[in-house]
Amino acid sequence: MNGWRDLVVDLARETLQSPRGAAGRLIAFDPPTEARWLALLLVAVLAVLETRLALLLMPVGEVGGVFAVLANPWLGVPAQVGSLVLIAGAMAVIGGMFGGRGSFNDALLLVVWLEFLLTVAQAVQMVVMLTLPPVGALFAIAVLLGFIWLMVQFTAALHGFSNLFKVFLGMVAGFIAIVTALALVFGVLGITPPV
Repeated sequence: MNGWRDLVVDLARETLQSPRGAAGRLIAFDPPTEARWLALLLVAVLAVLETRLALLLMPVGEVGGVFAVLANPWLGVPAQVGSLVLIAGAMAVIGGMFGGRGSFNDALLLVVWLEFLLTVAQAVQMVVMLTLPPVGALFAIAVLLGFIWLMVQFTAALHGFSNLFKVFLGMVAGFIAIVTALALVFGVLGITPPV
């Protein structure tokens, strides 16, 4: 068991120090497709458990509707899985449109690993928020910026891109396109977001 723990810690350290190297290492592992989907389900469950724990620690008046939905295992797990599959799909398809060589399977693997690291970072963030609330807010911003930076690096490594600024712009454009498409679909279905 120590071997797995050491591998995870070493890979996490490499992800922070050399994101492209870590992405290449993950892709080189080439786990079976079933293992990638099981890992996706595992990180989704971990994220929901973490959200439920955070919900218990938050004052009742501060619990938002989306937060409560994500804490519900019957809604939160499918929402987490769906959003991660959407991110991996966008990473693979949009990168491919610009000449990238990455596959959806590898994009899924990288997104699952980043989600795992994000879950760990958010657990640390919860502890910091409880002990030092002002520092916790800064830590939350740092986690968000770090996640975006790692997404850019991993997307570049997945597709063999060298220009990180163009990758970032592509991610922003992809995000806007996805949000617009979802808004149109929800509008046609008559679903409006809560005010």
